[in-house]
Amino acid sequence: MIRRGRLCSLCTRTECKSKGTPDSPIEIECGSCDGQGCDSCQDGFVSIDGCPGEMCSDVAMAVRLAGLFEKGIPPVLGGSLDQSAWFLDAVSVFKNEEAALRAEDYDD
Repeated sequence: MIRRGRLCSLCTRTECKSKGTPDSPIEIECGSCDGQGCDSCQDGFVSIDGCPGEMCSDVAMAVRLAGLFEKGIPPVLGGSLDQSAWFLDAVSVFKNEEAALRAEDYDD
């Protein structure tokens, strides 16, 4: 959602303008159950009462690398980026999620 501009489109590197609060959290569909309700979310949604970017900081680099990979710039060989099977799986997940978001955009 961040990459598609649904969240954080007005944020800068130093200021989050999309923060949810305890009184007014951001709610996004649970990725584990696709909004059906599960042990992780109970009602099909995940509430964010802070910066959405901070919540997904552990995958931010993979998202960035996947975007570059789609433009023909693969990660370099060797070092920490030599995780080809993991990286290709991540690209596949991101492409599927983006396709689902695009399909939702057409349905709106």
